[in-house]
Amino acid sequence: MRSSISDLSRSGSISVLPDYFIDRFVKIQAIDEFMVAIKTKSTEGGGGSLRGITQREVKGGNAVNVAYALGKFGAQVKLLAIAESLAADTLRATFEPFPNVQLEIIPGKNGLTIALEFFEHGRHTNVMVSDTGSLAEFDGSAIPYNTLRSISLAKIVSVLNWAANKKGTELCSKVYTSAKEQGALTFFDPADIAQLAHNIPKLKKEIFDRGLLDYVSINDNELRILCKVLSNFVLPQDYSEDDLRVAVRLISDTSQATVDLHTKSMSLTCRSKDCLMVPCHKVEQKIVTGAGDVWDAADIVGHLLSWESEERLRFANAAAGLYVSREDAETPSLNDILDFIQKNDEFY
Repeated sequence: MRSSISDLSRSGSISVLPDYFIDRFVKIQAIDEFMVAIKTKSTEGGGGSLRGITQREVKGGNAVNVAYALGKFGAQVKLLAIAESLAADTLRATFEPFPNVQLEIIPGKNGLTIALEFFEHGRHTNVMVSDTGSLAEFDGSAIPYNTLRSISLAKIVSVLNWAANKKGTELCSKVYTSAKEQGALTFFDPADIAQLAHNIPKLKKEIFDRGLLDYVSINDNELRILCKVLSNFVLPQDYSEDDLRVAVRLISDTSQATVDLHTKSMSLTCRSKDCLMVPCHKVEQKIVTGAGDVWDAADIVGHLLSWESEERLRFANAAAGLYVSREDAETPSLNDILDFIQKNDEFY
């Protein structure tokens, strides 16, 4: 793994698009107490401040986070994102340290998110309150022809956060069709699809059925919704490993793609009947938001370098595990990930 990853910068570029959010993380000890405090402030005091709540503001959005992680890993990246004004300047400054990332900004309102992080029912939870900005209606028609062609010339083309975009299927159709014409591989992570579940049949017809996808990355909740809508299969909340295998195989068959599943305890990859599971490392979790983006970036690296499935999932699990064990929401370095895997070799 360590020897092959040295070829990352020479292994072809990765295109990533299109969402960019300014994220504000708000750490809450107990959500019930927080809601009571808000109610008390509004009814008894007519409003006011709740002080002493830890917060931080960082760049966000699935596409931006994945591109940032890939850039830090040393991959050649083309990032297309929607932004304007000060947020656009912030985005440029974010990627200035990475000459290996080519940034293309489409003028428009970037997204804004408040991510509430708290501990509930024995586990870390995050609830994101988002204004999706111009992403909500982004069908790709604003992408200049030369930019679309440049995106399509990458080795892997990734469209992320379909769920925040009412015209996400139109965007995917435009980008993936162009990518396939140029011989690129395609990667898709829909993000939290609960609110746009009614658009999944259209996604199936216009993207899945046309064979436009090579890789699909989802978590267990997204898997549950896809299975329910596409095959009426119900994935239990307390699922077993066998349940996951059945569900992921269904989505792999339906999407005609390799499906990479990531959960808190394991990752699983399936291409039709062939499935492989790799457990996640046990770490002390200090952060929730953004772990899936780091996992995706590491997974894409594995696909770009044509690693065997087990090696790819081990790398992705380690990257996400290291990320959530830190409080600074910073992508771990390649050396940190590789050292972590080497030190935990007996885990496998």
